[in-house]
Amino acid sequence: MFEKILYLVSEKQEDKEFVMKLARQHNSTVLLSGILHPEHRQVKTRSSTRDKMLHEDQERKEWHDIYRLEEKLKSAGVRSSVIAQEGSIDNIQMLATTTQCDLIILAASNLEDDDYKLPEDLLPNLPCPLIITNSP
Repeated sequence: MFEKILYLVSEKQEDKEFVMKLARQHNSTVLLSGILHPEHRQVKTRSSTRDKMLHEDQERKEWHDIYRLEEKLKSAGVRSSVIAQEGSIDNIQMLATTTQCDLIILAASNLEDDDYKLPEDLLPNLPCPLIITNSP
């Protein structure tokens, strides 16, 4: 049913397990991508070398976690691939269309900084269903 699942990776283990289970059930390929968090955008506007280094370290850690998850999925027999692009809530539609995915999985925690609201024009323009997980 879901050939390609676009998973905007969260830090929560429950979300990762949910994605793995769903992918196994549907024999899906999981496309892994990241979300650019607002604190990263703020750091980019500062000129401090220390702030830039902290931002780069955080970004490196996030990509490391995504690639580690890819290896875990593959070890569990789930086809997966990393999309070498950081996304944001605003460009989910473009990412979903470009990847021709059949389902998007997004953690509610990725919406925290936007008061848990999606952009108004997002849902009507998505090419596929969106699941928002709310793991404790």
